[in-house]
Amino acid sequence: MNVWQLAWRVSQHERRTFWVGWSLFMLFFIIPVAIGWVLGRAFTALSDQDTGAVMRWVGLLVVLEVARMTSIHFGALTWTRVWAQMQTLLRANLLAAQVASGGPEAGQPVGSAGEALTHFRDDVEDVAQFVDGLVDVSAGLAFTMLAGVVLGVTNAAAAAVLVLPLVMVGIATKLLDSRIKEYRLADREATASVTGLVGDVMAAATTVKVNDATEALLARLRRLVDERRVTAVRDRVLDEGVQAFSRGAADVGLGAVLLVAAGGLASGQFGVGDLALFTAYLGWLSFLPRMIGRVLARRKQAGVAFDRMRTLVAGRDADNTVRSRDLPIGRSAARRGNARVLRPERVPLERLDVVGLTARYASGAGVADVSFTISRGEFVVVTGPVGAGKSTLLRAVLGLAWQPELDGTMAGEVRWNGCVLDDRQSFLVPPNAAFLPQVPQLISDSLATNVAFGDVDESRIREALRLTEMDRDLAEMPDGLGTMIGPRGLRLSGGQRQRLAGARAVVHAPELVVLDDLSSALDVETELRVWEHLAHAGMTVLAVSHRAVAFERADRVLHLDAGRLVDSDVSARTR
Repeated sequence: MNVWQLAWRVSQHERRTFWVGWSLFMLFFIIPVAIGWVLGRAFTALSDQDTGAVMRWVGLLVVLEVARMTSIHFGALTWTRVWAQMQTLLRANLLAAQVASGGPEAGQPVGSAGEALTHFRDDVEDVAQFVDGLVDVSAGLAFTMLAGVVLGVTNAAAAAVLVLPLVMVGIATKLLDSRIKEYRLADREATASVTGLVGDVMAAATTVKVNDATEALLARLRRLVDERRVTAVRDRVLDEGVQAFSRGAADVGLGAVLLVAAGGLASGQFGVGDLALFTAYLGWLSFLPRMIGRVLARRKQAGVAFDRMRTLVAGRDADNTVRSRDLPIGRSAARRGNARVLRPERVPLERLDVVGLTARYASGAGVADVSFTISRGEFVVVTGPVGAGKSTLLRAVLGLAWQPELDGTMAGEVRWNGCVLDDRQSFLVPPNAAFLPQVPQLISDSLATNVAFGDVDESRIREALRLTEMDRDLAEMPDGLGTMIGPRGLRLSGGQRQRLAGARAVVHAPELVVLDDLSSALDVETELRVWEHLAHAGMTVLAVSHRAVAFERADRVLHLDAGRLVDSDVSARTR
């Protein structure tokens, strides 16, 4: 899909609102054609000293001006919603690709916080501005064509000259095609580098201080800012240069029109009314060349934006960036307030069967032909050497194996109570299943928010913290559940971060809890208590661990080596 098709898809997401806004802007630009014609007739009547006709033409002129002001007022209100819809659609699709770890929507993770900012803010705005410019061009084209007809009747040569500035702008923009794209891409990358470094420094402030790296990082930031200043100035100068040339071309075109019409003015073939008509149209006729120059430049910039966004979404082209979605925008959404998270219906787990599960990456790593069964209430531990495929196994079971990294080797089944799960990713979420990844992800908010991630009763939050041995730490915090944990949990210890993320995994009392090395930052006694709490709660657990205390507490231990299940032991507790 080219940039024109993608822009069309963006504009047609909220089709009715878009066309209402477009129609109002078209009306705003078309009415001046009638205003100029009426003004010419009024001056003609004035030169003929027909007072009655003058009053009638002036009255009609007032009506047309009121209609023009009304159209732009409601057009601006409508277009604000269109603008919000277009930007929200693009951002929602980018966000969906980022939060989906598997399935058809999963895309490549964004490189840094700074890069995310340029994608979600700047790239999206480039596309919206391109669509906005197309509306301006279509309206300007409608005015120019109608005005050309009116002027052509008066002076055909003057009307033909109107094409001259359009040709000049088109040639100039074509010559600068590659330069516009090159400068915009360089500026976006430089901006991402600056914002990314600032975000990383703020998140790792303690590390910077203890390593006395402030001056070194400031020096690097200065270099990046200097590079960004060069790219930003270069991009802005080129953009402004194209706009200035467009305005200049428009002025040249207007001058050519006056030169062509000068003979008629000198010979008296033009009356006062004809002169008023030309004067009324002169300012408006400069609009189209300027907008065409701007849109041609924005087309290149929007192409760069789509190319950059394409790297973050699934698929080989940018089609997923414009996928249609139901967006909660508008008064009806505001009346609904904070909607509850829609979760699948709980299906009590009796038995989970993993049959011939294979998830191989292009590098050859992953798991192959893994089969095992977990019964309700069991505690099953997966272990093995580094790189054996333990994390890949858990993610493949949950349908979270990242599709773009795979070479197409995805096979096997996961059955829930004997029924094959065709869409594991959407089914194996709370309350049916919960997952704690190897590296816990927290947000800069309160303890309660990090556990609940939605509408959850306080009693359930406290129970989840108790199950993960976080309740004692909570008692020592003056603000309790309202304690702010800092960026990515910076104010918490490694063990506290892991247990807090574990509380999030069990807060909905899921049928299956999948834990990827929960104990890596816990001492042996704390880990033992956590396993005991989960067992007493009757939860079914599939966990990765290397600790003997986990093996002793487990019902079965699955041994992985080089992606294959080599052994399945009954634990010492069961024996």
